[in-house]
Amino acid sequence: MLLNLPLELIQLILLKCTTQTFLQVAFSCRTLYGIASNYREALAHHLRQTPGFRRNQNISSTDTKQLFQILKQHAFQQLYGSQFRANCTKFNIGEQILNVPASSLASFGNKTLIFTTCQDQRLVHVFQVADGKLTSLAQLKLPWDQSGRLEVSKIAFDGEDKIYVLQRFTPAIDEHGPDAEHPFIRQAKESSRYGKVYLTRHSLQCPDGLVRICDFVDDGDIDPSALAVNCQGTFAIVWHHRQYADCSIQLYTGIEEAPHDPTSNLIGLTCQSIILKDWAPPSPPGEAVERRLITDLEFNDRSMQLLYYYQSRTLYRAFQSCLSESPHLYRNSTPVTFTPSLSLLFSIGIPFFGTHETESQNGFETCRWRYLALGIATHRQENWTVACLMRSEAVCRASNCGHELNLDRGRRLTDWVIAARLWGFRDATSSLGCKVATSRDGTRIAVSNWKTIYVWALDPGSLIDLNENEYYPPSWQSSETGLIDLPPMVLHTGAVCFQLCFTREENELVAITDQGFMLWDLRASGTGNRTSQVVDV
Repeated sequence: MLLNLPLELIQLILLKCTTQTFLQVAFSCRTLYGIASNYREALAHHLRQTPGFRRNQNISSTDTKQLFQILKQHAFQQLYGSQFRANCTKFNIGEQILNVPASSLASFGNKTLIFTTCQDQRLVHVFQVADGKLTSLAQLKLPWDQSGRLEVSKIAFDGEDKIYVLQRFTPAIDEHGPDAEHPFIRQAKESSRYGKVYLTRHSLQCPDGLVRICDFVDDGDIDPSALAVNCQGTFAIVWHHRQYADCSIQLYTGIEEAPHDPTSNLIGLTCQSIILKDWAPPSPPGEAVERRLITDLEFNDRSMQLLYYYQSRTLYRAFQSCLSESPHLYRNSTPVTFTPSLSLLFSIGIPFFGTHETESQNGFETCRWRYLALGIATHRQENWTVACLMRSEAVCRASNCGHELNLDRGRRLTDWVIAARLWGFRDATSSLGCKVATSRDGTRIAVSNWKTIYVWALDPGSLIDLNENEYYPPSWQSSETGLIDLPPMVLHTGAVCFQLCFTREENELVAITDQGFMLWDLRASGTGNRTSQVVDV
């Protein structure tokens, strides 16, 4: 025990240990707190090792107690000790079984929303997450009054008002009735063995209002694996065969509504579709895109493109224009210099932070755009994986610039450099893959990997400048690569994490898990409290 050691030895340990260990020791008991908070040499040393503190700053006239407060302030910004201090509230649904694969997270203005349903329920629940609370916002009734089996595949939100629910309904047929052997009854049973897939569209503002519904022609052997929607009423679905590698990606646009029946709140919707991509074995010659199951879709760049996320992959692996019927998919793969002697092929995500500056060059006003994004690469021979924060920039004439930040546009850039490495990142070993979330101001990035969540604290302004302001001290640079290594704060959830999202707060993180919803509070005021609440559904 430290208190059994001489004071000089305790001080030496406090001076030589890491800053995180220094703070853990300081807060372990009152005696060690008194020693640490009054040990000026150690405080000055750890301040210079902590990002955000100017190493040339004169602290000779600063009170020792104040130095300790400054160190705590900078340390809390870096999430030091948050793995012990973070509060977690777990929301479970009692005896019901949550349909986790169908559930989704979305942002709506300043709101963070959860869309979910339970097995054997014909309701979709909408919850709002804010200030450590989970509040029921709406319930959507799915339009099935007859007996049968309902399976909800996906729930998606268009970002404004419309909620899309992709579902398969199989009506019940009396197999033991007096007419069970009638040819028509046998045919009906065979044709309805797998039911039929439907899409319903609901309004968040008017959850009890009219519901649009459309059905899809299928042969019973295909299932939807991904759904993406936009606010223009367009949606895309990935259909895959149950047994084979056949896959089809189709884009739908609602073109006609049936007359409204006053006795029902349903309106039939006719959709026009085009096939964006159609795979059927054998693979086409020269096919360069992975033939894994597509598990997620995302509209990008004002809905002009679709991004494809594959099973077990963290970032999207391919993209395609959806403005025309084109079968060509492009790989998300960009060569980037990792070290002076090594270049890696990075998959680069949608930028999560950007800046815009207008300056004068040679008598012309120009605008400079810079973007920060997550990139992941795997060494082809040695099979190790690295995650980095990537920086890219573009310059245009001010007269041609809209002066409005569009992070989606940054995905088009190809000239990327590494700003920092996310030390401690581990590639997924499950088919679920890793899930990524970034906070609104870009100061936090979180990655879930099965039952573990890694959170990195960032200063995006310094990283996008490639640390020109020396926000990160030299001790944070790797001796092997020369890159800034950002250490993670690790949260052990005890539950498999399927989706992840920051709320409007930089230090509030919500996760959909196989055991319910989890809300993590990473603020410095946390006490490591763990609570559980039952949500009434």
